[in-house]
Amino acid sequence: MSLLASVLLIANCAGPCAQQKVETQLAELVAAVRSADYRGDRAALDRLDAMLAKIPDSSLDEYRAYWRGFARWRRAINGFNETPPPSDLEPDLQAAVGRFRAALERRPGWIEARLAMVGCLGSLMYLAGDDAGKREKILADYAAVGKTLQADGPDNPRVLWIIGGLQMWAPKPGGGDPVKAAATMRRGVECSWREALGGAAPAWAPAWGGPENLMNLAYLYSHGAASNKAAALACAHGALVAVPEWHYVRDVLLPQIEAMPEPAK
Repeated sequence: MSLLASVLLIANCAGPCAQQKVETQLAELVAAVRSADYRGDRAALDRLDAMLAKIPDSSLDEYRAYWRGFARWRRAINGFNETPPPSDLEPDLQAAVGRFRAALERRPGWIEARLAMVGCLGSLMYLAGDDAGKREKILADYAAVGKTLQADGPDNPRVLWIIGGLQMWAPKPGGGDPVKAAATMRRGVECSWREALGGAAPAWAPAWGGPENLMNLAYLYSHGAASNKAAALACAHGALVAVPEWHYVRDVLLPQIEAMPEPAK
């Protein structure tokens, strides 16, 4: 049965049957969203957002909203890797923020939606450039959801991926510290391992973060002052062991690392 057929079938079911159908369909669509993200398939992410929207209201509404936001967020992130960048990056990020806000309305304070919003806001800040009005609004939004993020999720690998990225790419004094960023990302990998060993979670619960921290470490060790070809290769290959289909790591980042000069002996 196709994903779309499964979604439409839910409408003909009621009570516990309907809830089970929602759970099954949500799990299938979450897996599809994550795969499309890693494959860099922006068209599929667009379609999957629309398919998630067709799932009826249920006790899992916050997850439906979260994964719709995730699809838009990752559609934008993958767009940043295209040359020239597509024109819909900002609309995708704004749509993602709106969906994460919807998740927070259903589950106030939820750290998974908050950290994802911070990731979107960081990209919107980059796109804002020198537009003071846009930057002021983005900073206000960040203050509402992001200021206590690290304190609220010190062992959350997805929080650590966001914080490590800010430490690496944000302007000083808050960012521009590759040593601090690398330590945060390594902790993110460790916390992801512990999270995986902590027991099975529902298929719709956010559980990404380990491969993403490895990817950022591979980038950090292959660009800038922290250059270390062996470490970069190890992290890139580790990310591909976890996600063999990851287009960006396999087809973009790894060739860049392999082209690095060998260290002087």
